Order: sequence, then structure tokens, then C-alpha cells
Amino acid sequence: MAITRYCAELLEAASRYHVHYGDRLANHLPMVLIALDKMGASREQLQQAFDRSAPLLESPRLPPPNPEVAIGDCRNREQLLPTAIDYYQHQLCQLGIAECLRRELPPLLPAIASAAFHPLIRTAYGVDANHQQEIATGLAYWNLEYRTLPTCDHRIEVPAAEIPSLLAYRYPTMPAAPGNIAAHMAAVTHQSGWLDTPVQPQQLDLQAIAQVALSAYRNSGDFTLLHGVTGCHALRLLLDYCTDPEAARRYFWSGLVIAFLSTNTRQTAEETPTESMDWGELRTSACGSRDTHVIKLTYSCWREEEYYANPDYRHLGNL
Repeated sequence: MAITRYCAELLEAASRYHVHYGDRLANHLPMVLIALDKMGASREQLQQAFDRSAPLLESPRLPPPNPEVAIGDCRNREQLLPTAIDYYQHQLCQLGIAECLRRELPPLLPAIASAAFHPLIRTAYGVDANHQQEIATGLAYWNLEYRTLPTCDHRIEVPAAEIPSLLAYRYPTMPAAPGNIAAHMAAVTHQSGWLDTPVQPQQLDLQAIAQVALSAYRNSGDFTLLHGVTGCHALRLLLDYCTDPEAARRYFWSGLVIAFLSTNTRQTAEETPTESMDWGELRTSACGSRDTHVIKLTYSCWREEEYYANPDYRHLGNL
């Protein structure tokens, strides 16, 4: 389902803002607009979302694009963000969305968990909306925030669902790290013995990853783990464009278990909501929300239940 013309107009207006603001907080506005539009929000609700977010965002003066700079040289260089966006826009124009992604995703996948999965999610929302500007910006954001999380490559004969508990047993308390979610995740990889600690199961499919992400967030309500659910939805949207989907799944899995450890989450008891709204009611509620994460989470849960036929996603929306 394509986005509405009004949503596209707001996305165009939002394109003037940087991909992050403040202390490297993610700019959620384009993703929120797309999620709201897909869930049936009115023009007034879309405009209200724009008006709430825009005053907080930033439009720094950056140098114009330099076509002489290679895309790999733009990594982690703030001043070259316009160059990266221009590069990806050109690739999308020349190749189309599918072929561009097949060519440009492989070098980015090792950093799939960068910036708490936000570049991945923004890119996937652009694909979901069939919006080239948003795809280009998402890919450029991914390139800008390119940081890998080293892990042990050894695979063990354990179901994916059991690995978070095994890791929590080995690292019962993760020392508090200063900074944002990305900094907390990076700190996990600096723990003693981390590179000798297996995190990969022998078998790993997308549904197993999604179930672990859903359970981890549902059992904890932890803000970091919310991004595992929305990140899994994003991974699913991009997986068909990955020339090596197995590698994409495993890079994401590493990021997910690192995110789990970074939170010191150890809850096991699941909560069941006493009241249960249906998806129509949940979407209506989300469209009236002022919370960007509630909006995105509801959208992801709705789409994931459609795909996996797992009612736990609706339960999560009711928590």
C-alpha cells in the first residue's frame, strides 16, 4: 500500500532536517509519518506529528555534496552526510530500488545494529513507503553511523531462544556505561572474554529472531529492547534485497543479543494484558498518540502479526 500524497509532501518538508539531533538522538519524524499514514491517520494527525517534532529537529549548515568522494570515505564523517545522500540518490535513480539495495546493503550489513538499529529501521521504512529520498537518507545515515560490534563466530548446538539466558548466566551484571543505547551496546563487547563467548546458534531463521526479540521486550518492557522488535520488522522488509540473507540475519542476531545484555534484563515471567483491544482499536489509539515509539511499535507489531500470525504481537500492543 503506497503512502498518501499528503504524507509524501510532509516527507519532502521533513527532508531538510538532519538524521539526528541533540546528543545524537535519532530523528524519528519521517518514520512516524510513514507509520501513521500506513495505519490510516488523518491529514490532521499527520500534520500534528510533524508540528510536534519539527521544532526539536536541526538543520545544520553542511558542505554541499562532493561527487569526487567515495561512499566508503563518508563513514563516520558528519560533514560528508550530504555527499552520502547524494550518492545513494544517484544510485537509486540509475538502478532502481531493488538493484540499488542489492549492491549497497552488503557493505553496510556488518554495522546493522549501528545507532540502536535506527539507520536500518529508517531505510526499511523508506522501502515500505517506496520513497527514494527516504531510502537514500536511511542508507546515508547507516553509512554515517557505521560501527561494528565484534562477536565470536563459533556456532553452538543450542536453539536461538536459549542463547540470551546462557549469555545472561555468563554475564550476570553488565557494568553501567555512560552514553546512549549505542554506547551501552558497544560496552558489552569490551567485557572480559567476550570474543571467546559464542552467541550464534547453528540454525537461525528470521522467525526465531523475531520471537526472541518479541519475548525479550514483552518480558521486560525495556526501552532498548523495543528497538529489537521494530528492528526485526525492518530486517524482514530488507531481507529480500540482501544477496546474503544468512549473513544479514546473523549480524542482526549479534546486535540483538548484545542489546539484551546491555540492559541487564533478566525477567522471565510474561505479562498478559487484562484487556485486549483489536487491531483497529490499537491503530486508532496509536494514531492519536504523541509518543513516537508507541506509534512505531504499534505499526511494527501489526505488520509482524500479519506476517507470522502470532497473536503475541497484539498482546504486546495492549501492554
